Amino acid sequence: MKTIVSSIKNWGLLVVLCLLFNLFYTNAQIRITKVDPFTDQVTIHNFGTSTVPIDGYFFCTKRSYGALATITPISGSLNLAGGADVVLVVNTFAGLDNTASDLSIYTTNANFFIAADMVDFMQYGNAFPNLSGRENEAVSRGFWTAGTFILGDPAPWSYTGNGTTENGVNFWVSSSTLSVNDEFLNGALSMYPNPAGSTLNIKKLRNINLNEAIIYDVTGRLVSAIDLSQTISEKAIQLNKISKGIYFIRITDDQGGIVARRFIKE
Repeated sequence: MKTIVSSIKNWGLLVVLCLLFNLFYTNAQIRITKVDPFTDQVTIHNFGTSTVPIDGYFFCTKRSYGALATITPISGSLNLAGGADVVLVVNTFAGLDNTASDLSIYTTNANFFIAADMVDFMQYGNAFPNLSGRENEAVSRGFWTAGTFILGDPAPWSYTGNGTTENGVNFWVSSSTLSVNDEFLNGALSMYPNPAGSTLNIKKLRNINLNEAIIYDVTGRLVSAIDLSQTISEKAIQLNKISKGIYFIRITDDQGGIVARRFIKE
């Protein structure tokens, strides 16, 4: 009789362990793979083979949350099939700050201090204190290394890992894939000189209508915003008030094209 009871207990424990493993695996295969703080658009990818309903999940930025169920996807479905993407606009109160924020996904909004409920995490900018975000939970979960931020290369950023064991800032890079509008704008502009002294010139090589240029430093801090809407052929951007160093300039046009380039101020 004791043997039977012991077998039942062991079997029950095995079932519970299997359920916990399956729960972890289901969550682990859902990853944030692209983040654009300028549009608040985020791409989520299912690295697994089974469909995962993520309509019960929540975004969290700077300790404010938003239910994915209330978001209409830009593309894809919240019933996320294996190998598929869904593109969403972050709907938290804090949103995605252009220069610094964290972003995580949780299975519940009951208690964001529970690391086990975190599905994925990333942070960028190095301009807000740890206690304003969810880094502690991400470190506990094994998703991130304490005190590390995505820096330097301009947003949007893309995740390059395998979706399971590859976590942290080293697996995030500036997105290299450009849209059709981005490609057109990229080929329609010339920027010189680089390195630059007191002036950086933006020259139109095609008949395009520019919107603005925004300059950031390597930490993602906004340095300057320049109106380009009246540019006929060329715009001279004054750099006299900018310190020496490496900067990024993000240029947009009226067709939704976005181009980010790096320059050096001497």
